[in-house]
Amino acid sequence: MKEGLVRKNAAAPDMEQIGRYTRRAYSPEEVYTFSLVLCDNEVDRDFERFSREALEGLRELFLGKTVLLDHQRSAASQTARIYDTGLEELPDKTTQAGEPYVRLTAKAYLPRTEKNRQLIELIESGILKEVSVGCSMKRSVCSLCGKEQCQHVKGRTYGGRRCHRVLCDPADAYECSFVAVPAQRAAGVVKHYEGGMDMDIEKRLEEAPEEGVLLTKSQAGELLAQVKAWKEEAQWGRSYRERLQGDVLKYSAVLQPERPRAVMEAVVKALALPELSQMAETYEKLAGQKLPLKPQLAPEAQGVREASNGEFCI
Repeated sequence: MKEGLVRKNAAAPDMEQIGRYTRRAYSPEEVYTFSLVLCDNEVDRDFERFSREALEGLRELFLGKTVLLDHQRSAASQTARIYDTGLEELPDKTTQAGEPYVRLTAKAYLPRTEKNRQLIELIESGILKEVSVGCSMKRSVCSLCGKEQCQHVKGRTYGGRRCHRVLCDPADAYECSFVAVPAQRAAGVVKHYEGGMDMDIEKRLEEAPEEGVLLTKSQAGELLAQVKAWKEEAQWGRSYRERLQGDVLKYSAVLQPERPRAVMEAVVKALALPELSQMAETYEKLAGQKLPLKPQLAPEAQGVREASNGEFCI
């Protein structure tokens, strides 16, 4: 499940658990609590699901995490804090993958203040009901072959079985958010894979079918950020290469004045960057030996006068 929901909470709040996250002792009358279903092991709309082991790991990671509005990671967007988590297995329900259905639940609290009165009313009335979570996963494996990298494309059917990715080894849990329209693709589990750009995205681009590749909003944002970083790095690389080429041509004019400049320009353009860097360093040393550089107004070397006080003899 990509999105969770707020559940009715009839149990009295555990003030000892809440007290772990407050700076002073609160009474039950001073806090408002509600229960949440954060996520589960069902296959979602991106053809991905959490393994049961991943849910176990997320259970610990979500303790103490904040509840936001629409994944806006700012202090102004903070509404509540999770103080308890648990796993619930529904024995009479199975997932699309044929496994027992398991969901990650949580309890959250917020202080009963004038500022929060409207927020509490929105939760009580069911207006604020759907939630989604943001987390980071270390691995995702193919549901068909169990490999991290393979030829199977999630969402496609092979031998009557639809491929999906199984998310494993959670690295971190960021937050839980109230979302307005969970039916939309953007309102779901905000997943991130460690090690830079999602390797699954890279492989999907390499093996793109004729009809194209479908990315989630978070994947598209991550890809866009990576492309911008690549552009900046490429510009710095071009500037560095142009400087090396200029150095080689300058020193070549000193060392090999008979060689046409057009020939040297063709040579430096064909060199790989490490070779060009080495050539520039070598040419600089050779040019310095052949034509030592010194300031135009450098004083001539003078001998050291012998110490004498003759000028002061009377």
